[in-house]
Amino acid sequence: MRKLPPLSALRAFEAAARHRHFGRAADELCVTHSAISHQVRALEETLKVPLFEKQGRQVQLTDAGLRLLHSVRQALDMMAEACSDAAHPGMRGSLKISAPAELAHRFFPRVIGEFSQRYPGLTVHLLVHDSDSNEINPAADLTILYSMGDSDWTRYRVVPFRAIEFFPVCHPSLVEEPNGLQSPADLVRYCLLHDDQDGKTWATWLGIHAAALPAPARNLHFAHSGIAIEAALQKSGVCLSDVLTAGDELKSGRLIRPFPMSVPSPGHYYLVAERRKRHEHRLAAFMQFAGLAPYICEFDSPIDEN
Repeated sequence: MRKLPPLSALRAFEAAARHRHFGRAADELCVTHSAISHQVRALEETLKVPLFEKQGRQVQLTDAGLRLLHSVRQALDMMAEACSDAAHPGMRGSLKISAPAELAHRFFPRVIGEFSQRYPGLTVHLLVHDSDSNEINPAADLTILYSMGDSDWTRYRVVPFRAIEFFPVCHPSLVEEPNGLQSPADLVRYCLLHDDQDGKTWATWLGIHAAALPAPARNLHFAHSGIAIEAALQKSGVCLSDVLTAGDELKSGRLIRPFPMSVPSPGHYYLVAERRKRHEHRLAAFMQFAGLAPYICEFDSPIDEN
């Protein structure tokens, strides 16, 4: 039988050693300062060697403590991975996601770090392709593409996202300033930020909601909506966006919708994967964690069953 100290003492030691502070270790483990001190002292008595030496309000590891920390940290990481594997089978290896530049720039960075912490045995790779590309990335497990619906993906599992709409967004200061942006008619005084080179998206919105409006004199064109949103955050003007690419900024209040009118997107985002991967846990887990599940119609219902 293995002769081991209590796991609680090892966890208390690792947290105290990592923080170099018993109080912060207590906060992390949701116990009292005295509980950490008791566990560390009990571990030192079991091992018959000092692990810490006090220096002012902080503690420093002894040579024995440094050696023990390295091994204990590795052991705790291995146990965490083993438990994650048991609870989430198939969540090891790598997951490669290819997304258009606007989603890779605005949507995915927020969740990849948190997802990796939840599933430490799984390494996530975020690949980027052109926003107007309809080509499946052969190196990716999941490819997200924007299409008008005229693409030939019959050899793949294809799932459409729910329909999205485009609406104006801007920095709050543009609305709050004197004589600020209050109605579509006010757009003539502001720079329009485009995510295309021909201005078609803004032309569509203006044609429906402000047909009598003179064409705004100032326009900036960007390669994709992620950069246009960044320009809006810098108070450069007003851009058209959607809940996927500007969702975080709208929730935080860094961007606002100056008026509610929107236009439907002429195309849809599609999630594309090889048919043989349809039941892999890592794909479904990432969609759920990243918040993709509410945006797609149904992952198990393909467009084409042939």
